[in-house]
Amino acid sequence: MKKLTLTFITTVFFIPLIFVPTTVLSGGHEAPKEWKGEGTKIEFESMPTLNVKDFLNGKVLEKTETISGTLNFPANAPNKNVPVVVVMHGMGGISIWEEHWLKTLNSIGLATFMVDSNWGRRNCKKIFKKTVKGLWCADVNQGMNRIIDGYRALELLSKHSRIDPARIGCLGISLGAKGCLYLNVKRFQKMWGTPGIEFAASVPLYAPCDVRFKEDDEIGDTPIRIHVGELDTYFPVDSCVNYVDLLRSKGKDVEIKVYPGAHHGFDADPSSIFRGKTKMVIGGYNAGRCYFEENTDLTEEQLGKNFAQQITQVGFNEFLATATEREKKKLFKYMKSGNKRGYNNPFVIFDESCVSNSTTIAYDKNAANEATKLVKDFFISTFAL
Repeated sequence: MKKLTLTFITTVFFIPLIFVPTTVLSGGHEAPKEWKGEGTKIEFESMPTLNVKDFLNGKVLEKTETISGTLNFPANAPNKNVPVVVVMHGMGGISIWEEHWLKTLNSIGLATFMVDSNWGRRNCKKIFKKTVKGLWCADVNQGMNRIIDGYRALELLSKHSRIDPARIGCLGISLGAKGCLYLNVKRFQKMWGTPGIEFAASVPLYAPCDVRFKEDDEIGDTPIRIHVGELDTYFPVDSCVNYVDLLRSKGKDVEIKVYPGAHHGFDADPSSIFRGKTKMVIGGYNAGRCYFEENTDLTEEQLGKNFAQQITQVGFNEFLATATEREKKKLFKYMKSGNKRGYNNPFVIFDESCVSNSTTIAYDKNAANEATKLVKDFFISTFAL
């Protein structure tokens, strides 16, 4: 019998994402600031913050949310047919990681569109009052909004007079990488995308691959290049390797580069926000070594009215088949209690043996240099620069 663990949002599933660590270092929450980088800010419509269950079920809300992106053309860019890369950020917003890639992409003649998925949704706590992950409600949406934002950005840019609609790529950081990776899934394209248009290239940087979604092996033909550190503690690295193997077995142009000895956030030097350090070990509950899967068999009888869970730890059904009535009752009672109070945790965890008490973000110069070269080469080749 596996160890029964009553994991709920009050203990917090530690979300695999990049965030601005100055808030961690200061011990408090700094006021959010809108990123104002070089380029032209363009507003567009997307969905408000959705919980994971509503996203997976394609629940379209009547009200839209206005978010924005910053479009920046490289020096001496032509007046038409310019290739562009949509850049999507991690949980905490646009920071040094994203800024590194904006400069890198502009340097090889690519325009960039830096999507700000957070600022327009900074009032999400008015809807999700029991959110634990602060201003951005990251525990509620787990980055799935990035997928919708990517589709909306693609549609917007495909109509821009200076952009080549056949050469629009995506690069994402952590939760943004989750968006860049899974927006290639046909099921999500059908739910949230625009028929007839797809990204021409996708580069997810340390994307959480720890959840197997239904039909996630049915993707389009976009070439995908995943980059991840061997020692990443925000998700099981082999989950990405296994996912790539599955997609490749279906003839898809998907590759993964695993950087030996590298951690999450290896691609940009964070010493400016880590008080001179290039590595930060962050304490706290971390289920980043656990494996999950979408589960549509959960019921209101088990989890209570308006339950938000649609993702369970792998092996959950086997657990139910062998658990005692007391163990099952204890687990479901705990989940019902949280759902009744308005939490929107999407996960059910029954075995805590995969949980740790810390996560690590660290710069790795060799991995960063190699990733930069590989990503540049990929876009140069794919977009025929």
